[in-house]
Amino acid sequence: MQAHRYDLQYQLYTLALHRYLRHRIADYDYERHFGGVIYLFLRGVDKEHPQQGIYTTRPNAGLIDLMDEMFAGMTLEEA
Repeated sequence: MQAHRYDLQYQLYTLALHRYLRHRIADYDYERHFGGVIYLFLRGVDKEHPQQGIYTTRPNAGLIDLMDEMFAGMTLEEA
């Protein structure tokens, strides 16, 4: 995951979805409406080892908020 920077990929996709949902759902709340991230590595999936090839995570809400501020052009002092 780290070597190919999938972590950055899912964080950016999470931020994009976070911004989209914030505009689409009136009372949007990251903790309530965002379930997390699932990666399925099909070559790694094995019925003998059910969790192999499956990666799940949920980025911390604070990280997504900081990324949102950063991409909005805000400095840490303004946040």
